[in-house]
Amino acid sequence: MLREYLTPLSGHFDFKDAREFGNIGGMIQAHTIDSFPVIQADTGIIIIGVPEGRCAIDNDEGTTPAPNAIRQALYTLFPGNWHLSMVDLGDLKLGPSVKDTYDNLGKVLSFLPVDSAVIVLGGSQDLTLGLIKYYDLNNKVYNLNVIDAFIDGSLTDYTIDNYNFLSEILRNNETRLQNISILGIQSYYNHPEKYKDFEQLYVDIYNLGDLKADINEAEPELRNAHIVSLDVKSLRFANMPAQKTGMPNGFDGIEICKLARMSGMGPLNKIFGVFEYNPLLDNRLTGAHMIAQVLWYYIEGKNKRQKDYPEIPESDLIKFHVENDMLKLIFYKNPFSGRWWVEIPQLTGENSLIPCSENDYNSAVKSIITKRIHGIINKITI
Repeated sequence: MLREYLTPLSGHFDFKDAREFGNIGGMIQAHTIDSFPVIQADTGIIIIGVPEGRCAIDNDEGTTPAPNAIRQALYTLFPGNWHLSMVDLGDLKLGPSVKDTYDNLGKVLSFLPVDSAVIVLGGSQDLTLGLIKYYDLNNKVYNLNVIDAFIDGSLTDYTIDNYNFLSEILRNNETRLQNISILGIQSYYNHPEKYKDFEQLYVDIYNLGDLKADINEAEPELRNAHIVSLDVKSLRFANMPAQKTGMPNGFDGIEICKLARMSGMGPLNKIFGVFEYNPLLDNRLTGAHMIAQVLWYYIEGKNKRQKDYPEIPESDLIKFHVENDMLKLIFYKNPFSGRWWVEIPQLTGENSLIPCSENDYNSAVKSIITKRIHGIINKITI
């Protein structure tokens, strides 16, 4: 059933040589013309290419050859001390319409083991609609994290493309979406009214400058995400030349790799998608190698992930009470992982811990309520 939705790898890669030299490609069970990989319940990482570019506005459909270009760069790297098995299912067969491709992607994800992490190689970022299909088809709640310089949505335009897919998600009354956060927004590319509209819909927006000042402020958002959708236009042009729009500002290579590792470490994370890479514009394959390193750190995060709350009991966390005239907050810290959570008893009741950062705690001690805590309160009280 699964196989009928997929095509074997079309690009040439010598998996035999990769095994001999110890490259990542040598660890991969790949869908080739001659074989189809065996997927076990404990298969750790599953890779799927989706060469769909029909809705890649301003990207000249150059995203369609992206999956194989990324594979060529990724599979020549050397692995870390990894224990998770990896499978490459090849490429998704595209449907007669883009909507059919979204539906097919959701179905394929539904066939895969619940505990496997899936890397989706796009294709354009509207394929995020295919990622959430998995949760809708299985009636599961989910949180979506988007790494992007743009707010890809309009509350008045019903067109579905790579610049407007968030609107479709927010308009879907049947989806089980709990939260959307966007990391890396560059204010000058986004109309102020759009900012206001999306914040009123309780979308958590984090500007590029704030995250470059402290990249660790992204960690609670990524820890809470089931899906991470990365638009490579969130990277500056020096690190990602393979994009139609040359972005002078954006995340640098080290920052985006940190975000990828945080994503892999997240206890809820199921899907990590990379979109909008255009190999036709890739000077000296810098973009392909950048994405390969991003995926390396995501896989590293998955392999290094340790059990944390809620997999460990609350009693293993250190508790801090912070009170002022208006609000009582209880912060929790795992002394081993360094991660933080917050509880607002008068609003959430007991035992409702929400990921936060050390900065949220330090600010609360000074009677300063951060943007994240404000956002949590607003969502609880709507």
